[in-house]
Amino acid sequence: MVRETIGWPVACRRYDDGVSSEPISVVLHDDLADVVRREAARTGKTEAEIVERAVQRLALPPILDRLWDRATLSEDEAMALAVEETRAVRARRRAS
Repeated sequence: MVRETIGWPVACRRYDDGVSSEPISVVLHDDLADVVRREAARTGKTEAEIVERAVQRLALPPILDRLWDRATLSEDEAMALAVEETRAVRARRRAS
């Protein structure tokens, strides 16, 4: 099995302090490295951005679980709030 080491500066986004970047090395099987390169070429993004998005997708479910645990609105209340906010945004757009 051939493996390839690729180093990328991976940006760590935090709401409180902007964006920081930490260089890391990732060892990928050649097939996976090719997938990253093809996706980067297809989308016009860097390989680091492709890897970062993949890692973010892994992190998202636990984050959503924590948010659901803290949710205080019922489904009906949440829907009513979403409809109210959507109407308010549309009204502001029409007014401007």
